[in-house]
Amino acid sequence: MTSTLPTPGTYLRKRREAQALAIEDVAAFLRTDPHLDLHGRCTLLRGIEGDLTPISDDVIASLMRATDVGSFRFDPEVLVRLIDIAAGDTTRARPRLCDRCACSEYDPCHCGGASSTWTGCHWVEANLCSACASRPALATALDAESRAA
Repeated sequence: MTSTLPTPGTYLRKRREAQALAIEDVAAFLRTDPHLDLHGRCTLLRGIEGDLTPISDDVIASLMRATDVGSFRFDPEVLVRLIDIAAGDTTRARPRLCDRCACSEYDPCHCGGASSTWTGCHWVEANLCSACASRPALATALDAESRAA
């Protein structure tokens, strides 16, 4: 079964939702030029997640800083690949992502354990991680929300 790659905005939304973060949680980490207040950053992030607003370099850098401190996890390489692929670059390798939460080998779901010894998910099917497979109710809700968005 071939998986459809998410758009860059959908990728970020799925990673945010998989971590149970609200738009406001992630928007708090964004640094924009020119400066936007929290409401403006939330609006910007909604536009990015809805693929209505391009992802600027300063937003990517802010998200990467949030990743560095563990506040919002995503794979920057995957995001850049998805941006390039969406722009028509056919030379970029397709990243392997979970269809439900968009985790990858380098950005697995947190499945338990303390911060220094936490356990990540693993692949149970070609495009399904163990965390999503073990939480069918959550996965169904995420899928339904994805279709509604």
